[in-house]
Amino acid sequence: MFIVELIFLSRKYKRSELNTHLMKGYKIKDGVFWVGAVDWSPPKFGPSLSKGTTYNSYIVLDEKTVLIDTVKHGFTSETLSRISDITNPEKIDFVIIGNSDMDHSGSLPFVMKKTKDATIVTTEQNKKAIEKYHNRRWNYEIVRDGDKLSLGKRELLFKEVTIGDNELLLTYLAHDNILFSEDLFSQHIATTYRVSKELELVEHSLLSYFVNYLLPFDNMPDLTSYDIDILAPNHGVIFKEDIQAVFEMYKDFISGKTKNKATILYSSAWRCNEKIAYSIADGIASTETEVEAINYEKCDAGNILSKLFESRAIVLGSPSFKGGISPELLKLLYLVEKTGLKNKSVGLFSCYSGNISPIKPLLGHVKKLSFELIDNPLEVKYMPSEEELSLCFEFGRKVGERTKNIKS
Repeated sequence: MFIVELIFLSRKYKRSELNTHLMKGYKIKDGVFWVGAVDWSPPKFGPSLSKGTTYNSYIVLDEKTVLIDTVKHGFTSETLSRISDITNPEKIDFVIIGNSDMDHSGSLPFVMKKTKDATIVTTEQNKKAIEKYHNRRWNYEIVRDGDKLSLGKRELLFKEVTIGDNELLLTYLAHDNILFSEDLFSQHIATTYRVSKELELVEHSLLSYFVNYLLPFDNMPDLTSYDIDILAPNHGVIFKEDIQAVFEMYKDFISGKTKNKATILYSSAWRCNEKIAYSIADGIASTETEVEAINYEKCDAGNILSKLFESRAIVLGSPSFKGGISPELLKLLYLVEKTGLKNKSVGLFSCYSGNISPIKPLLGHVKKLSFELIDNPLEVKYMPSEEELSLCFEFGRKVGERTKNIKS
């Protein structure tokens, strides 16, 4: 019966009409709605996406209607459906693009087709990116830090924030005390919740996004002039109750605050390096220092980076690879360098075959990172003996004691 009804509906209505109200907008406040999309299994356009993500888009209704950011191409029908649930897309007067990356501007051409000559509000740099990405000509209003835009009874205030070579345009809705914060305070998580229920559930995702997408990032932008009741980022959940706690977390992230923790990274084809890593982990744990041993060939690089960021000490283990270190470890060390991780103590080990130990080239790469070396590196050939595993445990104990004494 259900199939017959569905066939009848598909004949009675056009496909576009069927899709119009499949998706509902989410009311944040009177006149303000979330109209984004949830991506439960995104393709890998960046690190640390194992929990999925959301592409957050927002619409504000006033004498003038404004859409704040669009979504990734492929989710156009979803966001247009949500917009249509709230208002006719033709009524959109302004489309604010605060982040020109394609996960926020990808559906812009399709959204603009539904509007009637809407004006794109953005920065000069983002305008150049949008025009290059989409090869279209639209009406623009270029805004700068401190500029305002009246919607009627509501007013938008703009703040430019530069992170690395990216330029973000933050939008503050004064009437409703909402900060649309773009990448700041974002999290890559797919969820049915639009508003944060428990901050602890997204704390690691906040850290992971900060480490993988914002670092190096030295200064928290000054938001003290805004009275913020709602924090609405580009990705993840919206914050209402825990805003000050989120700000404090970011201050800790920026200051590089760490935990009494050591992270061991290794790879192991024949369990040789694994045995050493586990013995070192036992030694670290004996000092009541938190420890985690990760096979870096089996773990997402973005997830590893966030664990290294919160650790005071890192222990790196490498098998031999053509007289050097493995490509996977080289990639991780490159990411660590570009992310700008600092003030770490590091221990090194290797279980290798052949005549050439990878420790010497590994030392060269670690030296570039300006990490402080903990004791002499451990080197074992073929397979660790019981005696050598005892030395590994003692090495771990030294790492644990050093980690405890490092000031965060």
